[in-house]
Amino acid sequence: MISGKFAAAPAPRVFTVESTARALRREIARHNRHVALITLFTLAVASGLWTVLYAVCAWVLMLGFIFADTSRTTLPQGFPILFLVSAASAVGYAWIDRRFTPDAHPRDDKSSSEIISDFLLALPRITLSIPGTLSAALSLKASERATAAALLHRLAHERRIPLHSIPLDIPDSPARFRILFALQLLEVIDLRRREQEWSLSLNADRTRALQIPTG
Repeated sequence: MISGKFAAAPAPRVFTVESTARALRREIARHNRHVALITLFTLAVASGLWTVLYAVCAWVLMLGFIFADTSRTTLPQGFPILFLVSAASAVGYAWIDRRFTPDAHPRDDKSSSEIISDFLLALPRITLSIPGTLSAALSLKASERATAAALLHRLAHERRIPLHSIPLDIPDSPARFRILFALQLLEVIDLRRREQEWSLSLNADRTRALQIPTG
């Protein structure tokens, strides 16, 4: 009987373009589940905060009726509609502010009006982040996953590919955008600039998960 320590070592696993394409499909599904969970969480938070804001506004209005010594004990019928219109206007203003703000990076030297505006627009901005989060969901057809896998194997072999040569691998412009966008969101590739030239390289930490050969 051959001792266990002399047993043959398992054969090294061979990563093919097909196996990488299947791994890409799994990673995209995992990424989309993550996006869905974040979207649901953000939706729940936004819904809860809008409900709390509605209750606070109603409470303040009823206090005003009490201090005004009126006989009204219920909210006006038009209050829910007024609240919805105000909320929609706030979200619309937040969208316009985000679209036309030249620099959205946080600053330390904000004026008092900017601080107040940030506070008032916090909830509308949370609401606007929901479709933005959904836009991070990925969808690649089987042929596009195969093309992406082939590109990753070429990157593994060549280490770095100039960005201007990618159209030779992926001639279709919309498909090229979807593939590169997906690979960047999955943190599989890095886009770097060297000597006035942009190039793609592999993220070494993601090669095993996506079954990309490293040798």
